Amino acid sequence: MSKKSIAARSIIFLLILTFALKIFSSLSIAMGYNANPLFNYSGYSIFQEPDNSIDVLAIGDSNVYSGIFPLIWWEQDGFTGYTWGQASQRIPETYEYLKQIYKHQKPSIVLIDGNNLFRDKTDIANLDSITKAKLATFFPVISFHKNLNPHKIKNIWGNRYSVMKGYYYRKSTHKVHKKKHRMKFTRKTWKINDISASTFEKCIHYCKRQGSIPVLISVPNYNGWNYRKHNALQQIADKNKINFIDLNLELKKNINWKKDTVDGGDHLNIKGAQKTTAYLGEYLKNEYGLPDRRGDQKYKQWDNDVLEYHKLLKLNTK
Repeated sequence: MSKKSIAARSIIFLLILTFALKIFSSLSIAMGYNANPLFNYSGYSIFQEPDNSIDVLAIGDSNVYSGIFPLIWWEQDGFTGYTWGQASQRIPETYEYLKQIYKHQKPSIVLIDGNNLFRDKTDIANLDSITKAKLATFFPVISFHKNLNPHKIKNIWGNRYSVMKGYYYRKSTHKVHKKKHRMKFTRKTWKINDISASTFEKCIHYCKRQGSIPVLISVPNYNGWNYRKHNALQQIADKNKINFIDLNLELKKNINWKKDTVDGGDHLNIKGAQKTTAYLGEYLKNEYGLPDRRGDQKYKQWDNDVLEYHKLLKLNTK
């Protein structure tokens, strides 16, 4: 076989592979939506929102989509928000998603959850995550291949628009059985891998360059959080001169780990999310003076979404 034939076949193979990856990527995103609006927490639904209409973006892993419910901000304080959460999200993915989001939204505040800073513990793990995140920009199926599940086929015709603004509604309760909470004071600090820390700082600086105020947060997590991690994030916040809200500390007396968690301390249920989001809303309103947009016809859809949420809630509790 000639070199020209080998080259031609190689090009044809790469074209077919690219086409297949594009098709499966579109399917993996579509199957990530949910046919029931109450459970549609796909981050990609943010692109269904009007451009430049989101005041506060919260981004991070499953703690974020389980613990931050932006409709509460609208009801309580009148500013808009959206939650972009992804199970086991890595820092490089956060960075790539931010670049996608900023093409359509210019949030005043970006809440970046720091839990995913502690996932990649070695340089190799970090480089692997960076490579996957870069590739997933072109082929999202790399990140969302788990959505390619026969049981999720119906989601292809699901709701692209998220009434819940990216929040994952769950009301069931599975209490924590452990007796000791890990938020015991210590001066020791969790060692963060240098590449993770550097990539995280890229997220911070990118938000600043876009005109947003980045705020570092940690969503309440009984099993996965401790004071050593708190100290590590506080150091990053101090170094980059941004605020850090450790909700594990701020809400230590408010979160009832017998009633406010859906899975024994890893994620919050709706009760825990209401407490967390309400506290955050009050903080953001007082600290940054976010506008109250209630009554503005440009944001009438938010009133409709609140009504739709309560309607769906009644149907779900019957």
